[in-house]
Amino acid sequence: MKKFAFIALLSMVCLTVSARGKQPIAFDALPKIVQEEIHKNFETEQIQFITSEKGIGRHYHYTFSIDDGTKIELDEKAGLIGVSNKMGIDSVFVPAKIKEYVQKTFPNATITEYKYETMKQEVELNNKLDLIFDKRGAFIRIDD
Repeated sequence: MKKFAFIALLSMVCLTVSARGKQPIAFDALPKIVQEEIHKNFETEQIQFITSEKGIGRHYHYTFSIDDGTKIELDEKAGLIGVSNKMGIDSVFVPAKIKEYVQKTFPNATITEYKYETMKQEVELNNKLDLIFDKRGAFIRIDD
């Protein structure tokens, strides 16, 4: 019975979080630090749209898309969460150690997605391989 109650509670929390989903947001409504990060790296004319999404707890994620189809996700402190573009992402977003590993090991591949998490980093290549790295950029494995 306790397991059922726990599962029911967990389901309600997940539905509440996912029900909100991504919401459009004006540039001026972003936290100042996120606005500054965007201004530092992009022309505001390049931005097509910005969305906000509430994650677990009180943390927000902001996703914006620029003219070339690149989608960039930042946390509320302007920390990079992820970048994606089917045509390939700008190498500025990928740590040098990971970029060098990919160029050396898969010279004909392009990085189409980069994700940063607390304990790992992940890149997806245009050949559909997912490479997992530790937080320092050391290769761990190919994920399928």
